[in-house]
Amino acid sequence: MKAFLITAATFLVMAGGVFAQNLPPDYSWEVGLNAGSSGFTRPLGPATNYQGTRTNTVPDYSFRFNYYFNPHWMINLDLGCRRWESYGTWNLNDQYGLQLKPREITFLIADRAINESVGINFVLPLYTRYNTYNKANINFGAQVGMMTTVNDGSLHYSKYKSLPDSTYTYMSKYDYGFGMGYTYGIQVGFTYYIVPRLGVNLDLAMRFASVRTNDEHYGSENNHFYLLYFPETLGIRWRF
Repeated sequence: MKAFLITAATFLVMAGGVFAQNLPPDYSWEVGLNAGSSGFTRPLGPATNYQGTRTNTVPDYSFRFNYYFNPHWMINLDLGCRRWESYGTWNLNDQYGLQLKPREITFLIADRAINESVGINFVLPLYTRYNTYNKANINFGAQVGMMTTVNDGSLHYSKYKSLPDSTYTYMSKYDYGFGMGYTYGIQVGFTYYIVPRLGVNLDLAMRFASVRTNDEHYGSENNHFYLLYFPETLGIRWRF
């Protein structure tokens, strides 16, 4: 009987060791890519005629690097990029003061608006039925960083091409200049791990950006703008 108990105990220890070795470790690092869309408000700050009156939803891309201090706290580095463009309608007058039909004007705020941000997030971990590994994470937190806008500050002109003056030329596109500033905001995310290392992710965010540009048109009155933008992205995550 004693020999049987010793044998059984040895078997249980060995089985437990094998089972423990099959459990995935606690992962502290995570990298990922996000892609989706972003809405944004028209830029406030510049002269009213150069803000536009409406915007479009644009593609939004980002690279994410996360570090988990413990199961409930995580910091992250976010590098993202999107395009900001607004539209307005100008009432035109020809060189003799005759009123012409309105034309749509495009304001290229940023050909590329690039954020370099760090964030801190509170994490709610969800586990598999038998707590074998972390199956999903819900996180919410805040983010702050730099915003760089890439643009050339050029002006584009078009011909009116209609009576009474088909040769009349007007400014049809206004590009803001290169700029630098800051951004901050809040976000919430959900990550579901298909296998212990690989997961899919959904992120929703609201962020504020304030940028000063080198725009020298019209006495440099358009050298500062600020707006809100709202990234909504899907992504993948890899833990290690």
